[in-house]
Amino acid sequence: MRQPPTVALVGVHGHGRWHLSRVAELERAGRLRLVAVADPRPPEPGALPSGVARHDTLDALLAAPGGPPDITLIATPTPTHFALAEAALRAGSDVLLEKPPVTGLAQLEELRKTAARTGRLVQVGFQSLGSAALPLLRTLVAAGAIGEVTGVGAAGAWCRPESYWQRAPWAGKRWLSDGVPALDGALTNPFAHAIVTALAVLGEDAMARIPAKTELELFHANPVEADDTSAVRIELPDAPPILVAVSVCAPQPTQIDPWVRVQGTEGEAVFHYTTGHLSVTGSGSGSGVGSGVEELDQTFPEADLLANLLDHRERPDEVPLMVPLEDTTGFTAVLEAVRDAPEPRAIGEQYVSKEDFQVGRATTVRGIVDLVQSCARGQKLFSEAGAPWALQEH
Repeated sequence: MRQPPTVALVGVHGHGRWHLSRVAELERAGRLRLVAVADPRPPEPGALPSGVARHDTLDALLAAPGGPPDITLIATPTPTHFALAEAALRAGSDVLLEKPPVTGLAQLEELRKTAARTGRLVQVGFQSLGSAALPLLRTLVAAGAIGEVTGVGAAGAWCRPESYWQRAPWAGKRWLSDGVPALDGALTNPFAHAIVTALAVLGEDAMARIPAKTELELFHANPVEADDTSAVRIELPDAPPILVAVSVCAPQPTQIDPWVRVQGTEGEAVFHYTTGHLSVTGSGSGSGVGSGVEELDQTFPEADLLANLLDHRERPDEVPLMVPLEDTTGFTAVLEAVRDAPEPRAIGEQYVSKEDFQVGRATTVRGIVDLVQSCARGQKLFSEAGAPWALQEH
């Protein structure tokens, strides 16, 4: 009987806990076998099944008896991703790499070359791209269900308490003390999915291209280095513009889960990527959802990216990899623009409040929930929408 592939997890805290849970489910289903983890901090008591080895580093794990695992899951801080993924690939392991995959286009290209040279696979952990809603949305848009696409907008507004910025030494930082990018800002971490999903609705070609132009407005209301309230306009060659406006400074009672909206001349499509809900309102002509059907309102399942990687390994000609490294090129170009942009500007105290919510004490920006949605719908940056704290004189 063929043995299931062996798996190792690097990083067992934070999002690594979710990976441990998902690996356990797939192991019970006979799809894989967890053999080791690597983390300088011991896992919580009882977190690891008996017989699973723990190492302080990935290098120690890879050098342990038994050889490298078939698949290495990397759920560590962004600055560590490139070196860890390179080491795993060179050891002969396929990789599931959490988002953001790397800190710039040069690292992305080098990692792509290493994967090609070693013949190994890299799947990037943008879970939203596993939604069954995306291929349907692309089909409907291509068929003219909402007419000609004039723009794509994405908006999100979450409440993050003061403790969020104390969760790790790199929290809220743009750079670490050794000059390594940390990139723990709203656009590149909590709302990274908003950018990559907005690109994805335009097709794989849009995801794999470097934008012709990227305009950024980066701000912070919290006393942090990184952006917590941000907008970006992305212009691709021969494609409609993309406007993403997000903030983690929303009051908890009015915070909204992020959405991506495709605006057409004859309708619109709105995808809430955290829930998988897709709504389409358009002409219905050629939509493929049924003769004369003008509306779609449905929630779609999200495929597990590790399961997809396992399926692709078993049947590469039948099951495509859902988030190959090259499909994160457009996102990484935007991330690089954020990395190299001037320091985020502080939002004036007169526009900011500190409030106590169920999640804890948090800094909020007045009117931010309505603002990010208005910007995304109207294809406007904050300054273009008239936000007083975004105007140059402020």
